Amino acid sequence: MTDVVFYVGGHQDDALLFQGDVRYWDLHTAGVRVVQVVTTAGDAGRTDGWWQAREKGLVEACMAAMSPKPVTAGMVSVNGKAVRRYGTDEWVCYFLRLPDGNLDDSGFPATGHNTLGKLRDKKISGLSAVDGTAVYSGWTDLVDTLRAILDQEGADAANPHPWVNASDWDRDADPGDHPDHYATADALTDIVVPDYNRAWWVSYDTQNRAPNLDGMDLLAKRFAFYAYGWSLYHSTGTPPNDAEWAWWGDKRYGRLEEADVSLLERAGALHTVPA
Repeated sequence: MTDVVFYVGGHQDDALLFQGDVRYWDLHTAGVRVVQVVTTAGDAGRTDGWWQAREKGLVEACMAAMSPKPVTAGMVSVNGKAVRRYGTDEWVCYFLRLPDGNLDDSGFPATGHNTLGKLRDKKISGLSAVDGTAVYSGWTDLVDTLRAILDQEGADAANPHPWVNASDWDRDADPGDHPDHYATADALTDIVVPDYNRAWWVSYDTQNRAPNLDGMDLLAKRFAFYAYGWSLYHSTGTPPNDAEWAWWGDKRYGRLEEADVSLLERAGALHTVPA
């Protein structure tokens, strides 16, 4: 049996940008299996292969972080939904491929302006994956699908209360975040309390905060982000996003909640440390 750690984000690069050093050490800790879930396609309204390249980039970033092992890939059924899954015995990625919500939750014409936030707020009755592989009949259907992934992947975990890392749902602790990040976190709040340990990271607002990463933590985070970025470059010709790294790269902020325990403020490393 191994410990299981979850990273759940709205977009393919969220965990890399905002929790990348912790994720890197989890991937390099013996006896830990990393399960990553991405709710949207991160398509930005594009239909030119952009989201497919982003998906490939995250998978290749996982491969780059570990010694090469055969990767299994295919569609799996979760809560009656077809979900794309990649993985090895040390890590796995699930991609729900739901429409990108845009910076203001208005969505994009290519996906009918449908978004996770609108599904949560009951402004729409259903939401389809951008590739048509799955249809969610309401917010509860989406939450149940995320719950099924966590339940399935955590069923044989050695740690009784696996850590779930995600953007903070608290608008005061994590102001000005992307609506897809908030919607994903809102879905998780219906799942992770009280049985999971939670590591809520701050996303966009870290741009306004002082750098607090250096040494091996900073190098580890940079390696993972640029492995993803160079994969995008090879697929699309778009170079790694140095501007995003400048905003968020040398920072990590957040807070912890333990299973059945009151809120804890973050101090130092979260749940794993370099070997």
